Amino acid sequence: MNDIKKNTGSNLPEVNTLFKSLFDFAPDAIIVVNNKGIILNANAQAEKIFGYTAQELIGKPVDLIIPESFREKHNLKMKEFMQHPRIRLMGADLELYALRKDGSEFPVDIALGYIETPDGINVLSIVRDITEHKKMEEAIKISEAKYRGIFENAAEGIFQTTKNGRFLSANPACVELLGYSSAEELIATVTDTRKLYADPGRRLHLFRLIQADGKVSDFEAQIFRKDESKIWVSINAHALRDTKGMVVGLEGMVIDITHRKRAQKNFQMLIDGTPDAIIAIDQNAHILLINSKTERLFGYSRLELLGGSYDILIPMRYRGKHIAYCKSYFADPTTKIMALHLSSVARRRDGSEFPVEINMSPLETDEGIIAVIDIRDISEKKS
Repeated sequence: MNDIKKNTGSNLPEVNTLFKSLFDFAPDAIIVVNNKGIILNANAQAEKIFGYTAQELIGKPVDLIIPESFREKHNLKMKEFMQHPRIRLMGADLELYALRKDGSEFPVDIALGYIETPDGINVLSIVRDITEHKKMEEAIKISEAKYRGIFENAAEGIFQTTKNGRFLSANPACVELLGYSSAEELIATVTDTRKLYADPGRRLHLFRLIQADGKVSDFEAQIFRKDESKIWVSINAHALRDTKGMVVGLEGMVIDITHRKRAQKNFQMLIDGTPDAIIAIDQNAHILLINSKTERLFGYSRLELLGGSYDILIPMRYRGKHIAYCKSYFADPTTKIMALHLSSVARRRDGSEFPVEINMSPLETDEGIIAVIDIRDISEKKS
């Protein structure tokens, strides 16, 4: 027993040193206050955030570090705590601020503990400066407000849906596009977005693209509005993923392209009625549009030509000159008569060649200048 007492006594200085080190090097400020509100001790972090030395704090009323506007509330809280002491977070029901030596105020979180002594209860206050946290909160609020403003006022429809087709959110433009009176009505009514598609397979195709690539752009589909009328839409969307990276939904934008599709259809009907082959190409000589005469004249199907290179219609020996000509044309686009090459000869799918006359005109679109080419077979003139 004597040995135990001896060993315990010899360890006390080490224990005291350990607790003193923990007190001084704690990451948060620690203030010890007695039941009369007098500061008994303060650690190094308290000196740092309040701007006082420990000697300047010890023996002073705790009001020294509390803004005047908060002192009355603080004193009431402390009285309540003294009557029913327990470990608790002081600022759970209000925002707290502390006061530095230079008179500046800063937001804090305070956790309270207590120690019972022969002279009464001493309060242990752990004070954390949350200035940066508050700045982050404010930045998040501003960001959320900006996003909410964009979401509410965007001309394009913005939506979120689950993997199973339930709407999670929809902005006013999306609600209006689909013919509903509110987002709440839309979310409650449309429980499966697959039913919105005139061709149910299009929604499945959209989701498969999202799963494969994580996003989709300019995806066109025909959908039903609330009144059962049909409109054409273009969808840009990306995947919503869970913490494991699994696709759980879609988020994106949708715009009504019914007028554009109608204009395209009318334009297609117009050019299909012309006696010449009509081809539209972009600046990279990719074929964007053809009429039915092009298919008959060159022997290719529409699917074989759309998206491909215009060079396929030019004999191999003239393609280099043609590429150079197209580049110069887009640099200074004007309506002009031109030839595919010097001999004015085109090439069919079967490899046969025939003489042509060509009229080339520029057309300005949202995507840039395209060239509309009118090709006439002049085989009979040459014979």
